[in-house]
Amino acid sequence: MILHSVKRVVECAGMVNQLAPNSVRTYHLAPEGFGAARNKLLRQRISLFAGLVVFLLAVQYKEFGDNWRQGPITSLLPALVVILIVLGALVRGVFKGVKRNQESWISYELVIGEDFLIRRIKDFPELEIQRHEVTSIKESAAGLHVATNLKDRAIGIAPALIDYEDAKERLSHWMVPVQESQQGWMSPTRWMWRLPLLFLFLFGCFYLTTRSWIIIATGMPLLVGLFWSLWFIRKSVQVSAHMKRLSLFIFLPLLAIVAKLIQAIRNWH
Repeated sequence: MILHSVKRVVECAGMVNQLAPNSVRTYHLAPEGFGAARNKLLRQRISLFAGLVVFLLAVQYKEFGDNWRQGPITSLLPALVVILIVLGALVRGVFKGVKRNQESWISYELVIGEDFLIRRIKDFPELEIQRHEVTSIKESAAGLHVATNLKDRAIGIAPALIDYEDAKERLSHWMVPVQESQQGWMSPTRWMWRLPLLFLFLFGCFYLTTRSWIIIATGMPLLVGLFWSLWFIRKSVQVSAHMKRLSLFIFLPLLAIVAKLIQAIRNWH
């Protein structure tokens, strides 16, 4: 009787081991891994801040340059107040952004089933990928990247995931992960956060110049780029609802650019 019970327990354990690879499991990110992500975000924001400071100084010099040279030191106060208000708003925005990123990090859920993969993050649309949709699984220093035919329908899995190796092993039953070669400075992720600096440079040239051909040459890429950014943000499942709401403010610079382009064409010089 005892021998039969032991045998039954062993059989049940064997069944559990067989079912485990096909069972549904939910993974979360390790809380201690957020520090590295936060530092990377801050480095990117500092670079953007530096570009904004240069842009603001250039704009203020154009508007008040003669007053600075001819007037008393107090003539600098209006420009300094404007710069400090803008920088204060940006710093506040960064701290709020870090807090939102931390909430997203904590709320991150990755669900792996036998034939589906689901990503859940607070304030982001839920993204589900079926096994038959997967076209490639690549691995790099940034973790795993599960891709489909649609670029926007992709799920990234960071190495900070608790039981990352287990998740990788489960997905390897779908498709063997391919090691992605290092792209260095040509990596899309490196270029994406430098795009705002490029926009600032173009916007600075567009705003500061008086020559019509320079206004057209810089204004048209800005117009196309901003329209594309608005379209991409509104439709992407990789962008949070908060960012989608903020994206509506893109209409303000769009209207300003269109107005100046029309003026430059009408008063060509």
